[in-house]
Amino acid sequence: MYKIGVKRMFSVFNADLELFIPVFHEWIQKNKIPDHIMVDVADYKHIPDGPGIMLIAHEGNFSIDLENGKAGLLYTRKRTLGDDVIDNIQEITSILDYACKLLESNNSLIGKINFNNQYKIISNDRYYFPTDKQSEKKLLDYSQQAFSNANVVLGETYSGSRLNIKIDNK
Repeated sequence: MYKIGVKRMFSVFNADLELFIPVFHEWIQKNKIPDHIMVDVADYKHIPDGPGIMLIAHEGNFSIDLENGKAGLLYTRKRTLGDDVIDNIQEITSILDYACKLLESNNSLIGKINFNNQYKIISNDRYYFPTDKQSEKKLLDYSQQAFSNANVVLGETYSGSRLNIKIDNK
């Protein structure tokens, strides 16, 4: 299971979404994300609670996600990693954390953004993790193992939503 998204929340977010467009273009031009073929930048800021600005890559997408009014950087994996779900969550989180460091160190964003240690794991695979009690327990168990020293709780779900886990990584 590799179709997982991990979102890291902003503790400070005083940036206009437009600022992320040239930053993501620079990532493409300078190949800033290892082992990723980055393709394009998409502007979705017109969608309420949407993906904001998105960087599309073959392996996964990065977006300044604004869901439920909680801004953060979301990395959603599209390509296969390994067979172990826990390892996949950790690898996806590592890619995300690297991207967060790139954003925080970008000259046009310094002082305008900061990340905290709150994460959200989102299952983007309803075949392996349908929204049911058994899948909730499995994803919660995997998340607790991947974030062993964190406070891990089941996120809110509703009809048609994807399973998600909230993590406060101390």
